[in-house]
Amino acid sequence: MSDERKKMKSYLVRKKVFTVLFLGLLFFYAGYNLYLNHDTYAEALWETVWEIVQNKEVKQSDIAELENTLSTEIWGRMQFLETYSYCQVLMDKREINNFKYIKDETGNLHYASFFRENETDCFNYAMRVKRLKDYAQSKGTQVLFVVAPTKYVEKDSKLRAGLPINNPNIIVDELLFYLNRLGVDTLDLNLYIPGQNVGYEDAFFKTDHHWTIEAAFESTKILVDALNKRYGYALDAETFLGRDSYSKVVYKGGMLGSMGRGSGANFSGVDDFVAYFPNFTNHYKRQSLEENGETMVREGETLETIILPSVLQNEDIYSDSQYSVYINGLRQYEKIENLDNPDGKKIFMIRDSYFSPVISFLAPLCGEIDAMWSLENQKTLDIEEYIRNNEFDCIIMEIYPYNINDEAFRFFSVEE
Repeated sequence: MSDERKKMKSYLVRKKVFTVLFLGLLFFYAGYNLYLNHDTYAEALWETVWEIVQNKEVKQSDIAELENTLSTEIWGRMQFLETYSYCQVLMDKREINNFKYIKDETGNLHYASFFRENETDCFNYAMRVKRLKDYAQSKGTQVLFVVAPTKYVEKDSKLRAGLPINNPNIIVDELLFYLNRLGVDTLDLNLYIPGQNVGYEDAFFKTDHHWTIEAAFESTKILVDALNKRYGYALDAETFLGRDSYSKVVYKGGMLGSMGRGSGANFSGVDDFVAYFPNFTNHYKRQSLEENGETMVREGETLETIILPSVLQNEDIYSDSQYSVYINGLRQYEKIENLDNPDGKKIFMIRDSYFSPVISFLAPLCGEIDAMWSLENQKTLDIEEYIRNNEFDCIIMEIYPYNINDEAFRFFSVEE
C-alpha cells in the first residue's frame, strides 16, 4: 500500500472516530437534558398536542411556544449563550441571534425586522374597542384607550447604517386614527415619554423592552391628570403621586431584562434598577390568578401585597427581572381592593406588562382595580363576559405597540 493511500485511510479513520465521538457526545447531552427536564418537556408537548386537538388545527403560536420551552430548558444554556455573546462583542457586532435583536449606539437593544411579518387589521380592532365603548357607555362607564411608548425613537435611537429596525409607529398611528374617528377617547404616551421630565436615557431599560419605573411613575401622573380633566374625577395625585410621596432607590447593575437574557449580558450589558417605594401606608386585599391556575390572596400593607421588595433579593439575574417588584410583573388576572378607600373609583384594565407598575402607583388613588392580561389565552377568563357581569366607573385598555394584533382584541368581535 502506498504512503498516499495509507495517509488517506488514516485520515478517513480519524474522521470516523471524530464523527462517532461527536455524535456520542451530542446524544449524551440530549439524553442528559431529557433526563433533567423530562417532566417539563412532557408537559409542554402534551399542552401543544391538546391545543391542536381542541382547535383542530396547527397554530404557529403553539409550535413556537413548544420550541421556546425546549430551547430554554437546556442545561448550561446561559454559559453557551454568554460565550456566543462575547464573540459578538469581539467582532464589534450590533446584531445577535440572526437579527433577533439589534443594538443602537447608546447601548439600547431593539427588536429587528427586515419586513412587516403580519398585516394588522387596525380598523377591525378599533371597531371592537368602539363596541366596548358603546356597551360600557350604556352603563355609565367611561372608556379610555392608552398606547404605551415604543422604545424606538427615531431622533434618539442612533443605529448603524443598514440595521433593520422593527418600527411599530406606523401601526400605532393607523390604530389611533380609526379610534379617534370612531369617537373613542385615546391617550398616546409616546407624546410624553421620553420627554422633558424623563429623557430617553432614563425612559427605557437598555436590556429590556419595558419602560423604566421612572417613566411608569411619570405616566401614572399623566394618566391621572387625563382622568381628572376628561371625566371630572377627583383622584388625589398631590397626596399619592407628589414629589415626596415615594423614595427612589438605585440598585446598581442589578437588572438584566428579557432582551438581555435572550442575547447574553456580555452583548447587552446590565442595567441599573431604580425602584420607587411609598412613603405612606395603605392596606389592600389582592387576588391574583397565578400561572398554575390557582388564586393567590394577599392582604396587608403596600409592601406586602402590590410592591414586593423581596424580588430584589434574587441574585440570579438570568431567572427574572426586577421589574417583577411591581405586582409580580404580570398575572392573568388581578383584583386589588384598597381597604383604606373602599368608596373610591372602580377601574377595570385590559392591559399588558407595561402597566404593572402603573397599577401599583394608581391603586392608592382608587377604590378597586381589576385587571386582565390582554394577550392571555382566555381558557378561564373572558374579557367581554367580565365587563358584562361587573360595574365599573372606568375601563382602561392599555397596549404596548408591538402587541397590536388580533389576540389583544378578543372582545366584542361581533356587532349586536
